[in-house]
Amino acid sequence: MAVTYPGANTGYVPNHEATGKMVVDFSRNPSKFAVNQYCQLVPVKQSIGYYLEMTVEEAGRILNTNLNDLVWPDGNDRPSGTDGTESFQFLAYRCERYAPSARLGDLAIEQASWDIIARHAAIKAQQAMTARTQKAITALTTAGNYASTHTSAVASISGNTGTWAASTTARQDIKRSLNTAADLILTDTLAGVDVEDLVIVMSPTCARKIAECQEIVDHIKGSPDALAQFRGELPGENTMFGLPNKLYGWKVIIEKTVKVTSKKGATKVATQVLGSTTPFMCSRPGGLVGIAGAPSFSTATIFVYETDEMAVETLDDRVNRRKLVSVVDNNAVVLTAPVSGYLFTSAV
Repeated sequence: MAVTYPGANTGYVPNHEATGKMVVDFSRNPSKFAVNQYCQLVPVKQSIGYYLEMTVEEAGRILNTNLNDLVWPDGNDRPSGTDGTESFQFLAYRCERYAPSARLGDLAIEQASWDIIARHAAIKAQQAMTARTQKAITALTTAGNYASTHTSAVASISGNTGTWAASTTARQDIKRSLNTAADLILTDTLAGVDVEDLVIVMSPTCARKIAECQEIVDHIKGSPDALAQFRGELPGENTMFGLPNKLYGWKVIIEKTVKVTSKKGATKVATQVLGSTTPFMCSRPGGLVGIAGAPSFSTATIFVYETDEMAVETLDDRVNRRKLVSVVDNNAVVLTAPVSGYLFTSAV
């Protein structure tokens, strides 16, 4: 250090206390991740097991509008019910254990002016939630996980002309797409899915593109939210993307989780976990946490091994004088009710 003379900024050693040990960090509370709004968590006691999937046709089977096959005249035999059972199958889930970790030396821990262990635990918690989101999005955007009728390119939906981004007030491609998907879901689940449980999930890029199309601009222009949109003050969580919380009656969830795909030290590459061209509609009934064994129409379920669900651990390595900070997550993401969802492709 070069010699200097006393002055306003030279009479002390700069340190972290000057800012009250302020920590600037982009870690988010794991409970705030959007994946919790479109997937249901089900704690399980075993990491490998089965869940029961039943078909739903029998509950709504009416062969004759006059109900002749169900009539039971007095004195006659009761209807036999020979064909009255429902089909089912047991499907497997398999949890995988993940442990995002950081190794910290004892000297770094002892001499840091901030709680280096707690901060890295928060970082690893976000990393674990980002990984869980990636797993859920991969399952929900894989066309092969749906029935063939529950996925389509937007332009191929009957009555549509092109993509959502190019839709106009006259075309109504966005509205038609959402109504088509919802009608199909209600039909194939025998209306077992409540309309209020259906949500639309899209990326920030997809949201911004459709917010600029004529169909959505005119839709909002004719609503009480027009001035709020002009001011950038739309009520709800989607203000920055130019969309209201509900679109044509369906709740809109913006999956804004971002992942870094470059190695440490390389040029940073960050991308959205959900691609812009594959929004989807899905069902997420009830609260965040479901009950194992209970009926559910949640499109996607995250089975979590209950003792390893976001468990934060600090392991002390005395031989090497260091500590391992780790967040353990043991989960399986399964489309347990694919008929309650719909995947759009080539949307924008």
